[in-house]
Amino acid sequence: MKTRVLKSIVLSAIAMSIVPSALAVEYQLDDIIVTGTRVKTAVQDVAANISVINSESIEKGNFGSVSQALQASNVDVVDHGSAAYPVLNGDTRVLVLVNGRRVNFDHLTVSGNDNAVDINQIPMDNVDHIEIVRGPNSALYGQKAVAGVINIITKDPAPETKTSITAEYGTWNHRRGAIAHSGGDELNRYMITYSKEKRGNYDYRDINGNSHEFYDSYRDHEDMTFRYDRYFGKDRATVDFGRSRAKDGYGIYLTNPTQGVVYGRGSTFDSTITNIGLTYTFNQKEKGEGTFLRFTRNGDQTNSPFAGTPYEHDLRNYTFEGQKNWTLKNHDIVGGVSWEEQHLWENNDGSTMDAKAITKSIFAEDRWTLGDGWSMNLGGRYEHHSDYGGDWTSHIGVNKRISEDTHVYASWGSAVNNPTLKMRYANTPYMKGNPDLEQEKSRTVTVGVDSKINDTLTLSASVYDSKLKNALNWQWNGITRYYNVDEEKRRGLSLGATYKINDAWRVRAGYDYSRIRINANGRGFASDDRNTRPNGYILGLTYSKHKWDISNNFTYVTGRSDLYTSNNYFLWDMNINYQWRPDTKFYIKGYNLTNEHYESSAATNLVRGAYAMPERHFVFGVSHTF
Repeated sequence: MKTRVLKSIVLSAIAMSIVPSALAVEYQLDDIIVTGTRVKTAVQDVAANISVINSESIEKGNFGSVSQALQASNVDVVDHGSAAYPVLNGDTRVLVLVNGRRVNFDHLTVSGNDNAVDINQIPMDNVDHIEIVRGPNSALYGQKAVAGVINIITKDPAPETKTSITAEYGTWNHRRGAIAHSGGDELNRYMITYSKEKRGNYDYRDINGNSHEFYDSYRDHEDMTFRYDRYFGKDRATVDFGRSRAKDGYGIYLTNPTQGVVYGRGSTFDSTITNIGLTYTFNQKEKGEGTFLRFTRNGDQTNSPFAGTPYEHDLRNYTFEGQKNWTLKNHDIVGGVSWEEQHLWENNDGSTMDAKAITKSIFAEDRWTLGDGWSMNLGGRYEHHSDYGGDWTSHIGVNKRISEDTHVYASWGSAVNNPTLKMRYANTPYMKGNPDLEQEKSRTVTVGVDSKINDTLTLSASVYDSKLKNALNWQWNGITRYYNVDEEKRRGLSLGATYKINDAWRVRAGYDYSRIRINANGRGFASDDRNTRPNGYILGLTYSKHKWDISNNFTYVTGRSDLYTSNNYFLWDMNINYQWRPDTKFYIKGYNLTNEHYESSAATNLVRGAYAMPERHFVFGVSHTF
């Protein structure tokens, strides 16, 4: 009964609002981003649907993971227990970057989804802000950037010495400790972070309202990052290192949700991910991050027997890339080249696989200022894949800055997504590769507007239409095998606004719509029953005054298919900050306060409710800086 009342309150508030909806993302139109054009550009000068989770939102949000930050900012995140991945425009084909470096592996990261990257393996302790660009960006960043790009920007080390420590305790014996230390001088700067997190198995509610333990859902994470910057006049050399170790329970899904039966009980997910980057940025102090040379090496070593079946893999990714930007009258141009090698070795129940792919590319982007507030973005990329040969992707965007606080835009873009090495070459008792798979190719049109009406009201709206040929899908008939679908169509919209009631109170509300249809084997288009969020209603209410910062985020999802135990669910999350002293704060985070039964995704070959999410839980924390 209480849940129904809360749903009614939220929906009534949205309907009675001065504006139809709002973004749950804190950003200003004059924010400067790099993801939309690969060089520093104001949001109102980019012809794309862009949102920014800024440093203030991250600081006040006390997020323990990237997925928590995205979910609090109206980004759909699918959680499969052992991994979490983002969804943009109803699509999982999202490229994830850290400081512009690709972190997606060409491998089956999450059961049944090769497009995914586990964003919770990216440490949150040194994140400054997160840039989210919806729509195809293959012309700028290469394959995988079909639905959009999420770029996680880490903090620049400051010259002064600073140390921060954080301690948390919560439901299911959640414990987390973190420390961040930075220092240096005008020429040499560094930052080190370390965190350790443990949590027992979480509880969930089944469709009948009964509570069960989700066995093997425990977490045991250890993350470390290191960054060193050395300045040579106006130039900067940077060394990045990151290591993430997970020894989590591997209870991925339930075979009987009403009885708490977990498939493969007793399995452990043991994985170590390392990232190394060497970057030399030219004229960084005056021109920013636009011209650089970079080498990166990413690795993932996993030894995780599942349901009694031995399994281990060794993934390696090497990338060399260079980029230069320059200005010619009213043209801001950026161009670059890259070379990437993906290598996969796997042993699955005695069946081994050793495969690699090399991708070479060259790209150029021109932001052309036309005058009277008009600008145009033109971009193209040629990419040669060792298996599939060469492909061109391109985009064009037109932007009109009506005023300092309002811009409208329209864009068209193409994208390519290559089948992964495992899709093509796997040969185990559980999965057979399909060497005849074709590339996914898409075309997307986006139209939108962002406007700050006055000092109290900000509006945002965008619509998109996307068509994708040769969409990759999979089926399970005793063995997993991928195949191409004839065509896939996606259509949706995002409406948004924020309203400042007074100096203390602010309201944020929003609505997202996503429709996905698939035409398989020429049988006609039918709705995709796995659509995770056909309709998403968002309402946020924040209070900030004196020493208190309190935020409430309400999410109501409707229109889901019968693959889910319920076609709708309602969530209420709360975060309370108390700034005791300038250098010390206490906070409380409450999740799923409505104690809702729901799951974030579904699969056609599993029972309904297989991916049940945690019931109501809390985290208490303290942070001190000295």
